Amino acid sequence: MRWLFLSPEFPPNYHLFAWHLKEMGGVSVGIGATPFHLLPPAVQQSLTLYRIVEDLHDTEAVLVAARELAHAVGGLDGVDSFNEYWLPLEAEVRQALDIPGPRPQDLPAFQQKSLMKAYFQKAGLQPIPGQVSHSFADVEAFVERYGYPIIAKPDKGVGAGGAIRIGDPTELKRFQQTFRPGYLLEKFITGTIQTFDGLVDWEGRIVFCASLEYSRGVAEVVTKDEDIFYFVHREIPPDLSTAGQAIVAAYALRARFFHFEFIREAGGQLYPLEVNMRPPGFPTLDLFNFAHDSDLYQGWAQLIQTGAAPPFPPAKYYTCYISRKRHIGYAHTHEEVLRRLGHALLYHAETIPLFRAAMGDEHYIIRTPSYEEMLELALFTQKRLLL
Repeated sequence: MRWLFLSPEFPPNYHLFAWHLKEMGGVSVGIGATPFHLLPPAVQQSLTLYRIVEDLHDTEAVLVAARELAHAVGGLDGVDSFNEYWLPLEAEVRQALDIPGPRPQDLPAFQQKSLMKAYFQKAGLQPIPGQVSHSFADVEAFVERYGYPIIAKPDKGVGAGGAIRIGDPTELKRFQQTFRPGYLLEKFITGTIQTFDGLVDWEGRIVFCASLEYSRGVAEVVTKDEDIFYFVHREIPPDLSTAGQAIVAAYALRARFFHFEFIREAGGQLYPLEVNMRPPGFPTLDLFNFAHDSDLYQGWAQLIQTGAAPPFPPAKYYTCYISRKRHIGYAHTHEEVLRRLGHALLYHAETIPLFRAAMGDEHYIIRTPSYEEMLELALFTQKRLLL
């Protein structure tokens, strides 16, 4: 297969998709804004051909480069960035070069939270009550109907970015000052964020699946500048698995990764929040690999190249991403944390600055077969210094 990778050097682990496809006899070509000689050596070695454009936002320049690459290798069978930001560019390239996969007209259902609700209903699930507001009167009417608190968030956007919680009349008046038409309004529900993630084959069958759980919401982490930890479950809750499979079927996905987010209330009720038709963000694929002792990069490449993915073993470990932020006073030093994590620590690293707000200044990746040990180690690492 001949595959085009957009911005192949970012995130830094995603060149492994191109690497494995090339190793299996496929053709991996790339388009990016970084000169080839400045790409990391591993990225250079992952690509058969590469074209530089001054700016990936220049769609016409990208299309010219894509046509050149297609001509050089005898056509293209697919295009991916595995990145939410470039999904529209992927779709434009597919349409212009008649490549199979999602086209521009397919993206609203992938990216607009209001339209996702129809697919949740098609899947037999109960979405959170919500509507798009076209005027501030819509906001007032929504509060009148559902009461406080509510949440207002961009209809198109990733996760909780830009979300505003409105809990009383004072906050409603404050929101009025910045209101713009197009906010999605939803009844505010508190609970635990859980996900259903995976990969489907060319026939739409799920060949790999996993589930994450977060210590707190990403919106809270960003707005309050908090830290976060999240982990891979060893066993996916049955109702979450059933709901996730139903959404995959409703969207009729083919040969794609997916990342579905849910919220579980304290009483156990599960609500779908949003879909993302790409892998979860860096470095979560690595957490899945560590939990399952597998290689999703290689597995994706085998699926693309041969038509069949390898068998993925069940999760043997809880793997956990634990962040820390420099402005927070912690009870334990970095050296003390390293000693305490001990055998469970896979690695420690500085976080890419772009991800700092949500993912911390630094992070520790651990794995253990024990949920209790995983949780104790995460809480030890993030324990606050009490004065």
